[in-house]
Amino acid sequence: MGIRSAFVLCIFSCAPVAGAADVYGICEGDGWSLNLSGLQAEFVFPSPTRMDIPSIVDAENGAWPKALTLIGERDTGILVLHDRVCEGGTHEAQMLTQRGQTPSLLTGCCRDVRE
Repeated sequence: MGIRSAFVLCIFSCAPVAGAADVYGICEGDGWSLNLSGLQAEFVFPSPTRMDIPSIVDAENGAWPKALTLIGERDTGILVLHDRVCEGGTHEAQMLTQRGQTPSLLTGCCRDVRE
């Protein structure tokens, strides 16, 4: 399954959290950042873009990891948060994003994340 197919599959099959909770925090990695505020985010990679957060999904077998679907005008992405602590943050994070036809898997840390 290609990156685009996986993302489209998640958009249509990842059920939104009932009464979708607001989420707050800051995620950063080498060359990227993501500021989560409510049900919106500002993603900088390398230029800033605003994104909506239509769903937050917990793993089937527990509370972690969490996956946040992010949809913007020119970028889409899925942020996966783990309960593992990493240097410079409280949660290890991977950001799978696609700008046009170019996919990127970004790694980093998130801090001050709360729902």
